[in-house]
Amino acid sequence: MIIKGVSIERAGGKGVCIGHSSDGRTLLVKGAAPGDIVDVKIIRKKKKHFECIIENIVSPSINRVDPLCEHAELCGGCSWQHIKYEAQAEFKGQEVKDNLTRIGNMSGGDFKGIIHAPEAYRYRNKLEFSFSSNRWLSPKEISSGEEITSREALGYHAPGMWDKIMDINTCHLQPEPSNAIRLFIKSYAQKNGLSFYHPRKREGLLRTMMLRSTLKGDWMVVIQFFESPEDKGIELLRALANEFSEISSIYFAHNTKGNDSIYDLDLHLFCGKSSLTEYMPSALNKGKDLSFQIGPKSFYQTNPVQANRLYSEVLKLADIQKEDIVYDLYTGTGTIALFMAQVANKVVGIESVPEAIKAAKQNAINNNISNTTFLVGDMRNVFDENLWLAHGTPDILVTDPPRDGMHPKVVKRLNELRIPRIVYVSCNSATQARDLDTLNEVYKVDTIQPIDMFPQTHHVENILVLSLRDR
Repeated sequence: MIIKGVSIERAGGKGVCIGHSSDGRTLLVKGAAPGDIVDVKIIRKKKKHFECIIENIVSPSINRVDPLCEHAELCGGCSWQHIKYEAQAEFKGQEVKDNLTRIGNMSGGDFKGIIHAPEAYRYRNKLEFSFSSNRWLSPKEISSGEEITSREALGYHAPGMWDKIMDINTCHLQPEPSNAIRLFIKSYAQKNGLSFYHPRKREGLLRTMMLRSTLKGDWMVVIQFFESPEDKGIELLRALANEFSEISSIYFAHNTKGNDSIYDLDLHLFCGKSSLTEYMPSALNKGKDLSFQIGPKSFYQTNPVQANRLYSEVLKLADIQKEDIVYDLYTGTGTIALFMAQVANKVVGIESVPEAIKAAKQNAINNNISNTTFLVGDMRNVFDENLWLAHGTPDILVTDPPRDGMHPKVVKRLNELRIPRIVYVSCNSATQARDLDTLNEVYKVDTIQPIDMFPQTHHVENILVLSLRDR
């Protein structure tokens, strides 16, 4: 069914835009820009809305631009490339405000303008790709009637498909030599007869690859082999090391599992350093950098330049005094904790992943920071007054949970413990708003500061500062 002349009113959640039919039905339109007038095709009917794609652009929005990437319309990774970056950022800021108001019942608070990213492309320090011997074919290829001779791919999963990989020529998200490394590996494999993985048949040598980089230009490559990498696989790694002097670390794994997850695999260092070192300017001492070791399994913000801005904003908004004890929930490898330790009396970081805590402790040693304590534990079980007896009563709490937000038990515990100030960092303002709806019982909103970490996508980070309500 086609609906003609739909006016796109605003950006919605998860990258879609919103319009309405003449009978008032809400239309969620993929690939639209606020201000467009479009004819849309309904692809799925829901109880409260219709999901649509654009059939024809009648009148383009002033915010619409031609995507930089040749894969933009099909890839799905950068779903907002067709929108001017300045407009993208403003739409994200508005989404944060809408979620906090609608879901979190927020009232009051100083809503700061969103902090734009300095670079709209080439900002990522990590990308993951998959090999396939049965690549995804575009609708244009299928309808062309031409014989398809090559089905090998090294790229991203086609949207919504676990077993189809879209071959990528150029990705604009990571600096070079990212594309050069990936294309070299694909070309070498084809020339030398290395087989690509088939996820349904579960056969083939080359399975996945990951590229990590630092701002100073050091690179790490991690390749997963499904079949034993002896001989041909090892020769590929040797050729890769010889070709790119920028690569300072190459790992490989033999993965015969049903999934591509790297975290439970034995990784083998083929050559080079065991980790990369990323440097982040100190928030307090100009000319002095904090350093962080990044291994193949380490979590580190994928936009390192904006990560520094994010942590600096957290430090500023936390308003830490030199006598304060700060608790950092979901501390990961301790990046935020080490920033705060520069001004706090003591910082206690808590994380459920033992490897992350091990890295956090090492990061503290590497930076000569001695006023941090890092603990392993499930937040639902360890975060209580018994912890305070051992490590001190927190004056400020910082929490940076995964996209799913905090567990309801943790949110309830925060209300019970009545910590004077909470700084809640989130990459998902909808789950942050859900948690806020509970925290509203005890806390009021002081400041809201969105920050764009991921240009060309709908994702946005937000900092929420809360303080105790007057009883």
